[in-house]
Amino acid sequence: MLVPPAAGIQPAVRRRLTAITVLVIDQEDDRDHVERAFDDEAVVETAATLADARPRFDEVDCLVVPSTMAIEDSGVTGGNVAATDGAGECEWLETIRTERAELPIVVLADEATATLTRAVRSYEWTTVITRTEPRDRLATRVTDLLERHRLALLSRRSLASVELAGDAIAIVDSTGAIQFASRSFTMRFGADGDELTGTPWRELFTDDAVAHLESVAVPTVAEGWRWTGTCTGRRRTGATFPVRIRLGGLSDGSLVFVVSEVTHSRDEREE
Repeated sequence: MLVPPAAGIQPAVRRRLTAITVLVIDQEDDRDHVERAFDDEAVVETAATLADARPRFDEVDCLVVPSTMAIEDSGVTGGNVAATDGAGECEWLETIRTERAELPIVVLADEATATLTRAVRSYEWTTVITRTEPRDRLATRVTDLLERHRLALLSRRSLASVELAGDAIAIVDSTGAIQFASRSFTMRFGADGDELTGTPWRELFTDDAVAHLESVAVPTVAEGWRWTGTCTGRRRTGATFPVRIRLGGLSDGSLVFVVSEVTHSRDEREE
């Protein structure tokens, strides 16, 4: 059974987020730099020190911190050292991540040294931007960071919704390996936990089923359609069982399998 793509769905395009609130730490010049970069597209606020900013973490979308942030200003005990001195000196960044693990952070630096870049990149949702970069590029990079963060949260909620709905769903990457399998999908194939992650999807079906899916279903999906049909699945124990499959595709070449068990009589009617 072929299902046409849903009408009105358009490819995702980059868009500038609205109502961004950016909190700039420590330096007034940095605030002016950020304000000019965004024009009127962001609310830019300041805090004298990181310690002053901490109560406001939940109120902002992004934190801008100078690379020379002093440890003593962050509320962390230790020396007065700069982040540029090495990965071990970013204790103030560790403090932020302890309290707000996913708050997007931009580290402003006069120079993006290899040591600084390496230290900052060890933390998720954190990037380095030099003060010499064109203002429009600074705004674009901040916007892109926030957009990727938003999409990651949306994807996480979507996967949580899948689990809550109880559908047997798996997402397969372009190499044919399972990236995500819902609990229902995992149990249906006789597996536990994350056992199916990284498993080639072909291992979950009989040879005849794989041949049919590769020759009919996958090419159909590659043309932008959705495919529905029945075939024979294989549990981890080796036992086989009839399944009904709804197969769709994502823009990055991934496949989405939605699987439900069927009786032999229903299987015949579906065919």
